[in-house]
Amino acid sequence: MTTFIHIMILTFTTLLLNCNGKTENHRLNTSKQDTIIVNEESKVLDNPKGLIKNYNGENNKLFVFVGQKLSVDPLPHKEGLMDGGFKAEYLILQKVYGNFLNDTIEFVAYDHYGIPQFSKFENVLLLVSADSGLYYHQKYMYNDVYQTKGGKWAGTYAEYDYGHAYNKHTKVKPIKIDFIKEVSYPTKIVRSDSQIVTIAYPKPYFKTVGDKAIAIYGNYVDELFVLKRDGYLTARGIFEPKHKKD
Repeated sequence: MTTFIHIMILTFTTLLLNCNGKTENHRLNTSKQDTIIVNEESKVLDNPKGLIKNYNGENNKLFVFVGQKLSVDPLPHKEGLMDGGFKAEYLILQKVYGNFLNDTIEFVAYDHYGIPQFSKFENVLLLVSADSGLYYHQKYMYNDVYQTKGGKWAGTYAEYDYGHAYNKHTKVKPIKIDFIKEVSYPTKIVRSDSQIVTIAYPKPYFKTVGDKAIAIYGNYVDELFVLKRDGYLTARGIFEPKHKKD
């Protein structure tokens, strides 16, 4: 299995509460995409071959798309391994980068914390890579996206993408987005230990009203991909650095 699609276990330095105003786990997931080590167990983890559709042995370095969830189901798990595997099937609503001929796609997703956070949203910008015809999700990488009044797909302010060291000099800037429907996130969540946690959302990108944060700024999906490409995907070695990491 090639390096760029290894399902890898990350080194964590902190547990953050939220990213882009999502849930506690969502922020954690987006903050831990940078430091990667290859995990040999991932080659056999949950044995996805035979359970996931194979696309004629192709090796697609990267395919990025806006997808609508059809199903996300757990794969049989081998006791003692750190990550859980999931079979995901998505309807492709818009192709953003790379080639893929079908209208739907099946892929494997691995997550250290349970059900992948991207599966909690109806429409998401997803990044997958193929090895010998089997597609794998680029671990923890996605943006929940929504339709705009201009007929495009856009996501909310991508805090951790903008904060990545490789994106310090990015030309992409957050802009006001006119979503068809209000996009908001709860400012209070209840943890598994019943503790209530209050989440702060950065201004002016979000406007807090009562117990929710309403998205004001964001980016269209092509710019969201550029931020991923020049940040975390470059850190993973899939793309060459455009700027030195400060």
